[in-house]
Amino acid sequence: MQVEITLLTRRGAAVMRRSHSVTADRLRLGRGTDTEIQLADIRVELQTAALYERGDGIFIERLGSTPLRVRGRTVETSQVGPGDEVLIGPYRILFTEPPAGYDAALSVELVQPMGDALERLLAQSRIGLEHSRLSKRAVSWLLFAVLALLCLAAPIAAYSIGGIASLNRPVPPPDMIAWANLSWNPGELSNPHRFFAQQCATCHRDAFARVPDAACLECHGRIGGHVDPAAATKLGTMHGVVDGTRCAQCHEEHRGAGGLVIREAALCLDCHRSVAESAPDLGARDVTGYPAGHPQFRVTLVADAAQRRFERFPLGGEPKPADHPNLTFSHAAHLVEAGFPVLGYKPMICADCHVAEPGGQGFLPITYKGQCQRCHELNFDVSLPWKTVPHGDAAGVSTAVADFYARQALQGGVAEPGAPDLVRRAAGSPLEQPTESQRRDALAWVSQKTQAALGIIFDEKRGCGYCHAVSRDGDAFRVAPVILRTRFLPQARFDHARHAPISCTDCHDARHSETSAEVLIPGIEKCQSCHGGEDAALKAESTCTTCHGFHHTENGPMRQAAGATR
Repeated sequence: MQVEITLLTRRGAAVMRRSHSVTADRLRLGRGTDTEIQLADIRVELQTAALYERGDGIFIERLGSTPLRVRGRTVETSQVGPGDEVLIGPYRILFTEPPAGYDAALSVELVQPMGDALERLLAQSRIGLEHSRLSKRAVSWLLFAVLALLCLAAPIAAYSIGGIASLNRPVPPPDMIAWANLSWNPGELSNPHRFFAQQCATCHRDAFARVPDAACLECHGRIGGHVDPAAATKLGTMHGVVDGTRCAQCHEEHRGAGGLVIREAALCLDCHRSVAESAPDLGARDVTGYPAGHPQFRVTLVADAAQRRFERFPLGGEPKPADHPNLTFSHAAHLVEAGFPVLGYKPMICADCHVAEPGGQGFLPITYKGQCQRCHELNFDVSLPWKTVPHGDAAGVSTAVADFYARQALQGGVAEPGAPDLVRRAAGSPLEQPTESQRRDALAWVSQKTQAALGIIFDEKRGCGYCHAVSRDGDAFRVAPVILRTRFLPQARFDHARHAPISCTDCHDARHSETSAEVLIPGIEKCQSCHGGEDAALKAESTCTTCHGFHHTENGPMRQAAGATR
């Protein structure tokens, strides 16, 4: 059905017309923006009527509660045609002869503007102080006095006579004036503080005084500091700012479910947008916001595992940062799609080695016993595949192997060709006093077997050297110490549990990593693809506290309670 719609607007004697056509099987009339014929006046429902065509003509049907008047009569449904007048609220709709090619034509006119109705309503009403004998000033002072008496003087008086709960009176007496206590309601307490909700003096030590830090530190005395004490001398002018920041500047109570932490980025940016200038010796970079204004991530890597020395390197630059954990490892060699059928192993996935912490935020440390042992056993004698050596102690390995072969020499029963007679004697037979020659031969055999086994154990193809850096000094073997970091961004906080729907390979390209020196931590651009700023509309809203904490226990206590008088 194609309908021509003409909107009429009168300005005195002038009439303005604006026409357009609408094609639809069913035309809805109403204030809603999705209607085909829009009646924008507030007094009209979102959908008040509908116009449709049947075999015997065009009909209009009431949809809402607004009366539908056709040809002067209120109807539910009626056939309409040229010359018919329809009234819907303040609108008059007149059907006219349709032009060629149209099924219907109608004109729409607002005949009862809002201004006229409002003026009539105001003329019939007596609203406002100007229609009474009272003045605004007198009523204002009266209401001020009533509120001051009920909401200020009464609670203070009740508190003075012991009628309101305090630190020494946790439960209000039954005859207390309930409304006096309830008139002061600063807001709902956060869940951790509700157990002393009635004991206001726990935090508010003096009337009409702000909460001192000492009140917070009586319970939170072990809360960590923000800056490493060793770097406090590098803060420069920022030292006084950090030390002078009150707890209540970042933690606001009486916000209920909103929590105690104020998460607005401005709290952090006040200092960090110019920290490079205020504390140049600190080595920190300016942050002016997120996502724009945040510098590239810097990962903390092992620079020297033997000296336990770490350094920070920015991501995304050249040369690429390299980790030095003193471990030879290839993710690509382990993440083979076909698995290892010869060894009976299925294709490996990330979760086979990376086990989540109980809370799911990070992962447990990688250890030989936890991840490697089930595939890489430390066998050292092909004739005794069940015999393994301890992991992580090179000197202990040598001792364990020598003790094993010495015990075999004492027990006898070794069927190895070329072994000394003392070692090949019947197993369990009494050991008579050996001659000096027999003792030397037995010790030589033990030494020979020990060195052969150690050669296998520390071999770069079959033993420790396959994964570790092994050196040799005479008959002694040394394995370089290994440090495997579980967190490469220690200054940030990332919750893997919240990102569980995302595949590991979306952020970590492990299938193409062939050395342990490669850093698989994504740069900031990966986070920016999903996370926007605190006012983001189409991305996850993120602010500074989303990824960063303020209190770090490794920095010692925030400040001593005795001096926290702010």
